Amino acid sequence: MADDTRTRLVRTARALIHGSSFAEVGIGDLCREAGVHRGSLYHFFPSKEAVGLAVLDANWELLKALLDEAFGSEAPPLERIDDFVAGFAGMLTAARGGMGAVPGCPIGNLALELSGRPGEASVRITEILTAWQRYFRDAIAEAVVKEHVPPTVDPAAAALRALSYLQGVTLMAKAYDRPELVAEARTAIRALIQTPAT
Repeated sequence: MADDTRTRLVRTARALIHGSSFAEVGIGDLCREAGVHRGSLYHFFPSKEAVGLAVLDANWELLKALLDEAFGSEAPPLERIDDFVAGFAGMLTAARGGMGAVPGCPIGNLALELSGRPGEASVRITEILTAWQRYFRDAIAEAVVKEHVPPTVDPAAAALRALSYLQGVTLMAKAYDRPELVAEARTAIRALIQTPAT
């Protein structure tokens, strides 16, 4: 029963935050929508920031499943990145269908709101973005070894460029309510990956 209540709180918080923003969602709103008393919420989460961290972790688990699926395949390394971008675009398209608008990146949105605050949030966001970048870096390093990209490509720098671009185009997809912008980003991401280190 307690796990059900915590799960319901996190699921409700995710929906509310992605429907507006972390800043706009109050504890009262969350309790009312989840159908729980404040005491129940504070039993699981000592603060609103703790709720935000739980939502961040839930979002990461969903995104990590998508990453694991794409990067765990036997496809050539750059195709794994393409597959992830296609899956990510599909996730945004599905979210748009359910919410009526592109919600943006579930990690990036919270990173914008929670990073820079003192405490655990900034550390956790850095850990998540570093882990995400590592998927790209490892695939690019493999592409270098297999001579699919020039040997002068720095895998870590290329991964950072690719992920940065993906975050930017996801923001544009949210602003324009056009998830297809993310799907169309694969060509530009490939070009960014191919850029040699300077």
